[in-house]
Amino acid sequence: MERTAALRLDAEWAKIRAGRPGSSPRARERMLTDLIAALAPHAADDLSLTARLSLRYGDLARHHFDTGSRTDALAAVDQAVRHCAEPARHDDEHARWYARALISQAVYLAEPLSDELGLPRYAFRPHGERPPAEDRLAGLAAVEATHRAIAVWEGLDRDEPRNQEGLAQAYAFLGDRLEELGRPVDAAEWAVRAERAFHAVWTPEPPERAHAAVLGHLGDQLERRLRRCPFDGGLTQLHKRELLPERLVPLAVLAARIEGVAKDAIAEGLALERTEVRRILRARSWRAVWRFDVRAQDGPWTPMACPWRGTDAVTDRTADAVAADLPDAFLHSPDRPPDGVPWRFALWWEEEDHLDGARFRRTFPSAPDPS
Repeated sequence: MERTAALRLDAEWAKIRAGRPGSSPRARERMLTDLIAALAPHAADDLSLTARLSLRYGDLARHHFDTGSRTDALAAVDQAVRHCAEPARHDDEHARWYARALISQAVYLAEPLSDELGLPRYAFRPHGERPPAEDRLAGLAAVEATHRAIAVWEGLDRDEPRNQEGLAQAYAFLGDRLEELGRPVDAAEWAVRAERAFHAVWTPEPPERAHAAVLGHLGDQLERRLRRCPFDGGLTQLHKRELLPERLVPLAVLAARIEGVAKDAIAEGLALERTEVRRILRARSWRAVWRFDVRAQDGPWTPMACPWRGTDAVTDRTADAVAADLPDAFLHSPDRPPDGVPWRFALWWEEEDHLDGARFRRTFPSAPDPS
């Protein structure tokens, strides 16, 4: 009777989980807590109930995470992973639940490494801002959890579309976790693998709207990561391993030129004709974004107005060459701050971002940047 009552409560929760209105966050948490308490005594010798208990711990973890309680979310998702490990060995559906729990665990672990827009918080450039050690360790644990999820999906029937899609999603999540740890080359690799895996499972042309949105998001991520990849050991290695899509070769050429790589070296590293490299650089401009900040005594840095915060299209010039012109113009302008007032300058490719992600950055007078 107690088991039947627990299952009835679980069915009631399933309706709420599916979107039935009328439950406040506090009521949902109370119901989940009661449901877990009702299921737990009957799950010890029943793998199906153990897996269902894992699912409800996962729901509780998501509730805590959505309401800002990351610590509670991590505790709950740990229980979700632990309870689903054994059922996953005996049933494909439970294995899928297990893989998703591992992905959720990775997302919650890595949360401090992303900003409010879900983008990497740290660029991991030399002398740049570093995350707290505990956050970096959590990020490494997130990568490990995602690898475990991939192993689960890879162990399932590869001809089953749900498994193909789950594996593609796990590839995409691994790219996210690696990007957060300042590894854009590895992150780009897994974005390419995810994109190819999704194309393999979503065969209709044109793709459905939801599928097109996912592929568009992956394409945007991949372009952003390639912009952060160094030429040697990054773009060249992706090309050699056939992980640089043909459509993005011009972007790689542009990235290398912005970095300051000579045109002949770009041609050699990407196996292109020299004339093709020159054609691409003539045809494609890049968006230089700059910002000058000034700082009053012991005060915060204050961004300056246009034209000292702006953008321009640049053709066949390196970031260093563009950056050399702007400070010189600033120093000869009436907007130059008085002697002794610190100012700084940063230049980005495409969009203004964290200072550590700038293509060029300098503080005047030369001193450690307190940002």
